[in-house]
Amino acid sequence: MTLRNVLVKALERIGRTPLPFVGRDVHVDTLRSVPSWGLSVLLHALALLLLAILIRSSGGLTADRSFVGEFAMPEIADLTSLVEADRAGDPFTNADSSDPPSLGLQPADPLMQLSAQPRITNLVDFAPDLAGPEPMKNLGLSLRGTEALPGLGEHITAPFSGRQGLDRAKLVRREGGTVHSEKCVEDGLAWIVRHQKSDGSWVLNVNEVCQSCPAQFGIESQTGATGLALLPLLGAGYIHTVKSRHQEAIRRGLEWLCEHQQENGDLHVGGTGISYLYSHAIASMALCEAYGLSRDPKLAEPARRAIAFIVASQDPQTGGWRYVPGQAGDTSVFGWHIFALRSGHMAGLTIPRSTLRGCNDYLNLAAADGKKTIYAYLVGRPASPIMTAEALVGRQLLGWPRDHPSLLKGVGRVSADLEKSSERNIYYWYYATQLLHNMKDKDWDRWNPRVREELVKSQVVNESCTGGSWDPAQPVPDRWGMTAGRLFQTSLSVLTLEVYYRYLPLYRTADSDPLPDAPKVGDPQKKK
Repeated sequence: MTLRNVLVKALERIGRTPLPFVGRDVHVDTLRSVPSWGLSVLLHALALLLLAILIRSSGGLTADRSFVGEFAMPEIADLTSLVEADRAGDPFTNADSSDPPSLGLQPADPLMQLSAQPRITNLVDFAPDLAGPEPMKNLGLSLRGTEALPGLGEHITAPFSGRQGLDRAKLVRREGGTVHSEKCVEDGLAWIVRHQKSDGSWVLNVNEVCQSCPAQFGIESQTGATGLALLPLLGAGYIHTVKSRHQEAIRRGLEWLCEHQQENGDLHVGGTGISYLYSHAIASMALCEAYGLSRDPKLAEPARRAIAFIVASQDPQTGGWRYVPGQAGDTSVFGWHIFALRSGHMAGLTIPRSTLRGCNDYLNLAAADGKKTIYAYLVGRPASPIMTAEALVGRQLLGWPRDHPSLLKGVGRVSADLEKSSERNIYYWYYATQLLHNMKDKDWDRWNPRVREELVKSQVVNESCTGGSWDPAQPVPDRWGMTAGRLFQTSLSVLTLEVYYRYLPLYRTADSDPLPDAPKVGDPQKKK
């Protein structure tokens, strides 16, 4: 049966029928007289008219609305923005944000391989406004035969800017992090917050607040534990003045530190004797970084007094720090104190010139060779690769340039030791990762995927209370973690994974500057 016959039969049933969109009635006899091609033209015209009305009612295709058939390439796209997420300093809140996420709200896609992690080119939008500080060469001028050694009161542009939002996401990709390492950071922070005490502090023995985590015994320091808990939270850009899921935990932790600070700036509360200045330095870092991130005026004086106590506690003979104020220094405690001075400097506090001279003096004394390439735990003792890594980070902060011959040779020694060592030692990894990241040479290219994937693989992943932490006893015992405990192990692991954005690059005044390979000096395999 033809299309015309079908229409005729239908019209015969309903008689005189008005057709839509036509301004008159159509009779059956008239329809019989129309040829088949005429009906086809009429029906197609009606179909086009219907389509036009539907498009008009939905807003139409204007000049501003078009369809683009391009697919983003993995090398330049943000794979993490393919999941439902938002990012306003906290990737797990439900607050709307125009910034793409560095992590999604949904579980990680098991099919997303690490090899597909996108890389990004030099970020011109990071320079010059978000440029990291130049090496603090004014700290090391005494090594160059001059006494013109100013303090650290200069302004630094956006020193903590890489920790938040889109800047953090970009730095993760460019500097060598992955979606998986960022997920480990967030899960580790969640574990830390779950084990905060009701008074706002943390303790190294988490059994005081949680009976589900395995018992661990060792040193005690409520101040040190609170600082260790706050530092990775601040390192990820969370702060007490910005709404996020960790805002309240950070606020209570900072309040606890301020409430227990003495008039002279001392932050230590109880604990074993060897933890005294360790704890003060770590807590001072937390106060200074919280102040630098938030610019909260309530933190200005506590941060200033904490730094003042560090200055007063320096050994006047060696220039170092150890367990109690005025004691001859050791390189381990020295490292935490020079980090605290760096955090105070970045927060805008002034560091006295005499303190900086003392720092240089101590490192000169702790050097175990004439060229100041390797360093010992105590003055006069044999060199240690762990202390060498810690001391060389201090040299970097004190102004040694990236191509300093002793720095290059020392970094080579540390890198060679890391290559052959199979020991699990998060304290060593924490300092070595910062040292090599500052250099950004071939040693960093080899070390970064190794330490990153080892930490990703060893994080506890389960539904129990231990999920998100790092067990100091498993999969193999950590050298110091069995003494310091799970909070220590977890905090340093998270801080190590935050190396990509916690501080802006040390040896670039603009993040778009090229990074030539650093020349190698000497044979890193030979040790004295």
